[in-house]
Amino acid sequence: MPPDPLEVGARVADLLATGRRVSTYKLAVLSALLQHCLEHPTGADAGLWVPIGDLADRVVDLYWPQVRPFAAAGVLRQNSTRGRTILDTVADLRAVAAAAGLSTPAQLRLAHPDVVARARRRTSVTLAQQPLFALQRTGGGAPGTPFLYADGWLSEDVTITALDAHDWSITLHPGIAHALARVSGLLQPVLQQWWVSDLLRLNAADLDAPDLHGFLFGAARTAVARLAPGLTDLQAGRCFYCHRPLGRDVHVDHVLPWSRVAIDGLANLVVADPRCNLAKSASLPAVEHVATALTRTPGDLAEIAGPLRWPVDRDRVVGAATSLYAASPAGTPLWREPGVFDLLPAAGVRLPR
Repeated sequence: MPPDPLEVGARVADLLATGRRVSTYKLAVLSALLQHCLEHPTGADAGLWVPIGDLADRVVDLYWPQVRPFAAAGVLRQNSTRGRTILDTVADLRAVAAAAGLSTPAQLRLAHPDVVARARRRTSVTLAQQPLFALQRTGGGAPGTPFLYADGWLSEDVTITALDAHDWSITLHPGIAHALARVSGLLQPVLQQWWVSDLLRLNAADLDAPDLHGFLFGAARTAVARLAPGLTDLQAGRCFYCHRPLGRDVHVDHVLPWSRVAIDGLANLVVADPRCNLAKSASLPAVEHVATALTRTPGDLAEIAGPLRWPVDRDRVVGAATSLYAASPAGTPLWREPGVFDLLPAAGVRLPR
């Protein structure tokens, strides 16, 4: 019998509440795992193979904005131990990106794959030795029930030979990926709140918690703003949602909200007028909006993405949208335009493939 998603979510929350956290690594790898499950929908009783390198890329994405100085507090400490950290690796990658005039880790992956591959390997080893090994352990590091994935081969001293033998991957037990995708919307805000709490504990400076949350998890508006001219031309100068002519104030919007799934690929980006963008906020959009975004001509998106070395990520958007709608109960309001909502049908949705 497939595991109950709410029970899985409760067990994950209990692990984090009772387990020992000396860094934010557990929170980062679990957030990465939730995102991976959202983008790779599975059946209710299916397992899921998860490359540790994929988790490493997602962890880098999470820490990318967090290695900047936070106001007067400077670069925030996210680890209570000494030695080189994942954040040091991310800071190094940011320096390479800045030297090349790039803003995001996705751009860096396209422009300098060899540099990123070396960093991914180092980060993958760290994830295997620390958060993936410790995630399912209770307070004091005592072994717990490995209900998410088999972890008997993982350790603080895991070898490259062991990683090779397991294809540098973990495999989620049957039904776990499906369950995590279903409860992602409930767990992500909890993870973010724990993250803020951990940083308040790890840093001696007097930090403003609301500002800190936006700094850690807000969308990178400055980075995506450079896509506005190309998207405006593609949409013939009209708002993606209401189709009215755009004025001087143009917003680049994530069709699938950033707060639900962090996809900055061009397949998930449109331009909108401020009225529509602010009204939509974090709401799930009407299915028609997602379908329209996905049926844009690939060549047109590639023409915008190519010069900026920007990913399109269409498959990621399809997977995440499929999971987000499937996890929502029939009758969920779906934003169509300011003041107007569709209701999610009981029969589910079909998206362009």
